[in-house]
Amino acid sequence: MAFEATPTSPEDRAAVGVQAGLCQTCKHLQVLRSKRSVFARCALSETDPAFPRYPVLPMLSCPGYEGYEPGSSGSGSSESNPP
Repeated sequence: MAFEATPTSPEDRAAVGVQAGLCQTCKHLQVLRSKRSVFARCALSETDPAFPRYPVLPMLSCPGYEGYEPGSSGSGSSESNPP
């Protein structure tokens, strides 16, 4: 079964919660839901094997981190490696 990426909504980001660390505010976050669970998936894993598909959370540092801008579809200016 192929995974089709859809824009991650603010509600999905809230469902992942702060326990996701950097992933919660990263533009590469993809949220997958089942009836009882919510999973954080890294879209960078599709093109770069250095990034795990499902990172160990909380993610405290990541070389691929790019800040998410509300209102964007996941693209736009980014913020690399926040302090």
